[in-house]
This record gives sequence, C-alpha cells and structure tokens, in this order.
Amino acid sequence: MLREVWRVRAGTPIAEVVIAVHDARRPVGRAIESIVGAPGARADAPPVRVTVVCHNLPATAFGETAERFADADVRWLELHDGIRSPAGPFNHGLALAEAPWVGVMGSDDSFDPGAVDALVGRLRADAPQVLLYPLRHQDGPPMANPLSRRARHRRLDPVKDRLAYRTAPLALIQRPLVGELGLQFAPGLRSGEDAGFSARLWNLAERIDFHPADPGYVIGADAVDRVTAAPMDVEDEVRPYRDLFAEPWVAALPRPRRQALVVKTVRIHLMGAVLRRARAGAFADGDLEAYRGLLAAGLRLAPDALAPMSRRDRAVLDAVLASAPEGAVVEAVRRHDAAHRADRLLTRSPWRALDRESDLRRMLRYVGWPR
Repeated sequence: MLREVWRVRAGTPIAEVVIAVHDARRPVGRAIESIVGAPGARADAPPVRVTVVCHNLPATAFGETAERFADADVRWLELHDGIRSPAGPFNHGLALAEAPWVGVMGSDDSFDPGAVDALVGRLRADAPQVLLYPLRHQDGPPMANPLSRRARHRRLDPVKDRLAYRTAPLALIQRPLVGELGLQFAPGLRSGEDAGFSARLWNLAERIDFHPADPGYVIGADAVDRVTAAPMDVEDEVRPYRDLFAEPWVAALPRPRRQALVVKTVRIHLMGAVLRRARAGAFADGDLEAYRGLLAAGLRLAPDALAPMSRRDRAVLDAVLASAPEGAVVEAVRRHDAAHRADRLLTRSPWRALDRESDLRRMLRYVGWPR
C-alpha cells in the first residue's frame, strides 16, 4: 500500500530527489536539510523537491522532522509491502515524481554545501538527459567513480568513460527517460537491485554529463542499520548480475559495451565476493559453483573479459572457472594478497596492460584526478 501523508508547498520544481527510509533512527533530517536548507535559510534554496518514502513504517515516526521542514517542498509517503528491499520505495517514489529531473538518495547520505545549487545550475545551462553526482565518502576525498577521461565532462561514453563502475544510479535523470528506457530497481532484491537500472541507463541514454570537481554527494558512514549491508548468502550476491547477463538487451549491446559491463561485474562484484569469503573461510556448499556459473555467463557475453585482469586476479578467476576445490581457491587468494606490484598491475599478455580496463591504465588515470 502506498499513500501520501503530507504534502507541503505547491509548484513544480526543476528536480525531485526520492529518499527511501526503513528505520526511524536513520538521519533523514540531515539528508533533507542538505537539499532544501536549514530552517531560516530557505529563501534562496534551490527549486528541488524532496520525496521521502517511509518503508514499512508510519510517517508519524518522523513527525518532528516533518515539522522542521514544514516550510520546504518536502513530501512524505508511506509504502507498506513487507519486503526488506530498497527497490520498492525507490520505484514508487520515482513513479509519483513530477519534476523534469528525478534522482534517488540514501537516507543516511547527504549533499555537500553548494552541491544542489551546482547541480541545478548544470541542469539549467546544459539540460543533459543524465547528470551524475560527484561522490565522496563521509570525511573522505572525492571518489574517482566513474574514472572518466581527462577533461571530459559532457556527453560521456559508457566505455571510454568507464560508466559501468557507477553501479548505483546516483544522478539526476530526465523523468520521461525513466519510462522510455523501462528503468526500474529490481523488486525484492536485498542488494544489487540497482544493477540493471544503472547498466541500462549508462548504455541507452544519449546524453550523460559529469562534473567531478563540483561539490558532490556524500555517502554516509554512520547508519545504524543498512538493508544492503546485512550478511548475504551467495544467491543474494549472484542473482542481480546473473539476471542482468540474461537480459536480451545486454546481449544486443555492441561488443565493447558488453566487454566493459562484464569486466566491471567480474572485477568488482564477483572477485570481491570470492575474496571476502576466502579470507573469512566462509565458503558454503555450492558457493564456488554459483560464482563459476556467473563467471561463465559473463564470458559467454564477452569472451575476452579476463584479458585486462591483473595476473593476480586472473589466477583466482582461473581457479574458480576450473571448478577447483575450495582449498585451491583459498590458496590462490592467499597468493593474490601477497602478490608483488608487477602481478598487481600487469596482465598475462603484456600488451593488454595498455587496455583501458587494465589496472595499470586505471592507476595512471588516477593521477591528477578529477581533472
């Protein structure tokens, strides 16, 4: 059930940000204030609406927060679906959005001072279909994600600008594009619900802009309880990417785009999961077979996807692909962690170290970021 609880201040803003919150302890007031401003300082606030979707809890749990923002363009909704997944509230909030551009936000996240003004200025000046948020972790430096080309800020290319590495669709998106591209967070998934949404957006949108030196979006580090941070079994880890690889539109992508998507998925999601479980001695029956299945599915889409991998990563992936016993995979991970610099940066085929997706090329691009 979805219902609107409070709606304040009429008028259509230029952008609307949907915040999904499932726990009254989350600092949603901080998130809202970073968009609409503090009490007494809203006269010059940017024309951006906030829609808060209270997921499986009453909006009255945020009564004090709602009162603080009674003079701002903040809308409060309730969604009661009994499903522990952020997909539902994000999808419902986007479906009810009215502004020309829409975006999503975590309830423990926020924007840097000046970030929303900068975003609105970019929308007015350039009117891109998609405007990526610059990112940083709380109390951390700007994140090089995506690791785009030097001085390339408009009309990004999904391959040349490594857009696949931005898994979360943290951006302002022209609202009609959401429907035109069929963008949706995968219902019911605890994690990875954004994989298909973002992959489809980066590959099918025609105009994506990114200004990494602007003030940005802050990923909060102080959440009491995060839905997607809870321990998961292997099916929860693998399913979003297995489903993505099975999509007909993915198979229809040009080869370089398929390659970029598979390389990123293997490097970040599959390798990350294997390394975590091996280091913790936490493999259960069937885990390695599930990882092998995902890797094999990726290689059917992009047979050359392992070529840009470092020698140390390749050894682990080869063990997984060969259905090696758990002990052999754990030993490959031990050697991976102890690898020297050459094995961390170079590929098996020397010339592939110059590939855009190689660790060496990526390391060189970090120099001078975010220019």
